[in-house]
Amino acid sequence: MTGDKKLQPIDLVGIGKLLEQLVIENSISCDERDRIIQRIAKENALENVNLVTLVGYGQSREDVLRKSAHRTSLEILPPKHDDEYLSLTEIARAHSGDAPGYVIQSWLRSGNTLAFLNLWEKENNPDYLEGAYMELMDKKKAASFTLTPKLWISQTKAIGIVSKQGKSGGTLAHPVIACEFASWLTPEFKMLLLKLSLRRNSLT
Repeated sequence: MTGDKKLQPIDLVGIGKLLEQLVIENSISCDERDRIIQRIAKENALENVNLVTLVGYGQSREDVLRKSAHRTSLEILPPKHDDEYLSLTEIARAHSGDAPGYVIQSWLRSGNTLAFLNLWEKENNPDYLEGAYMELMDKKKAASFTLTPKLWISQTKAIGIVSKQGKSGGTLAHPVIACEFASWLTPEFKMLLLKLSLRRNSLT
């Protein structure tokens, strides 16, 4: 990490998902994962957060494989099974002075964002309407058009993003999508993910 800006506990979720995948692929060992986590936590003054829950610190490879298998069995289920989904609203609130809803809409204005969401839905959602995605890509060319999470969900039947009403509501997303959102919002987080992916030996 460079500069004074530190990672927040919510940022560790995306890091945990990436490290989990590396353990599954035998790219790193559980000991290497724990050393990476310790270094990240120390550099960002996060030693006191629940590292086991957020990044899987101390878990065996068997634990990681079991958790991954369970999550995979839920990924194509409807949004009512979104207990593992993360709040984009809270991520935006933690990292931006703007209203969370505005930040999320800005993210949705990016063609790269919509292309990413399109790929995720095609892989995980048998009811996804890719034709509606193409229509929204065409509509967003107009400066007056605003794409909201609700519109994305209603038009494409997306399940990767969920919009909830009420006091504890907001926009939630599958961890993979939440990680993409955090990478767009926080350059430091994106840099760290790239380092973990491409230069893991320098971090262990």
